[in-house]
Amino acid sequence: MKMRKLAKIITFYGRFTPNYTQIGYWARRLSWKMEPAPDFRGQTWLVTGASLGIGRALMQAAAEAGAEVVAVARSRERLEAARNTLPQEAQVRVRLETADLSLQSGTAQLLERLLVNGTKIDVLMNNLGLLLNELVVTTEGRETSFATNILSHYQLTEGLHRGGAFGANALIVNMTSGGMYNAPLDYRSLNVTDPARYNGKLAYAYAKRAQAALTGYWNTKWQAEGICSYVTHPGWCKTPGVKSALPVFWKIQNPILRTPRQGADTALWLCATRPSLSSEDVVWFDRKARPAHMYAFTKTPQCTVEELVAYLDAELAGREGTQASAAG
Repeated sequence: MKMRKLAKIITFYGRFTPNYTQIGYWARRLSWKMEPAPDFRGQTWLVTGASLGIGRALMQAAAEAGAEVVAVARSRERLEAARNTLPQEAQVRVRLETADLSLQSGTAQLLERLLVNGTKIDVLMNNLGLLLNELVVTTEGRETSFATNILSHYQLTEGLHRGGAFGANALIVNMTSGGMYNAPLDYRSLNVTDPARYNGKLAYAYAKRAQAALTGYWNTKWQAEGICSYVTHPGWCKTPGVKSALPVFWKIQNPILRTPRQGADTALWLCATRPSLSSEDVVWFDRKARPAHMYAFTKTPQCTVEELVAYLDAELAGREGTQASAAG
């Protein structure tokens, strides 16, 4: 290994390991105020990616705290396994919805079921995410991590709002990642389907940065309606996704990675306490608003949030138009 690359790796782990692993979690927890157990009775939550990892922890914690939970994932079997670990009285509050959110059609079908049922969502957890080292193109012709990590979140959130499915004082929580710190906002770097240009870690980073930008966009757009949005970073967690996407990282950090429940902590705390929104560009981490940028090069966006939104709208409209033509 070249010395320059080795030095970069050492610097990276030296800077972030104390913060993002259990070391940082337990150190910061010492200063947290003692608070009563959260009470989410009377609320309906929608959690994407609810069968594994952080999404599973979110679903279970919300149900145990009294919420009715719509748990979304592709695998019915895994959803059932996740629900079955709950106490019986909490299991009855979890409704399972299978959907492939890497597809616009799958997300649209989920939306249709939710709206037809008249489901009112008090908390939307845009948790689903994945990092793919090799290019995978969906049957709809999109790069899979783009479709999963950002397009489906946008389609689902906007669709719920358009359909009047958000309850009064609804909350949107976007689960980002430290990967966002490696990319500026740039819609042109999303949805790369050329194998020669594809880089899985960068695709993930640009999608997560876009997700953070949408958080501020939705606050500006809907805050007057009482709808509030946060973006939170879970730290480095011991999840199946991390193990498959980052095997070397997993081997190095596995003993001190956070549990999924620890990764879910700040998202749950945000829902319980609803702190005031910051006027700054922030990401919530370990119960505190933190800077949304670690490096100077990401602070200058390569597009506006409005351009990002226009791109996502065009993507969705273009595919809807194609499907309509095919149906006709």
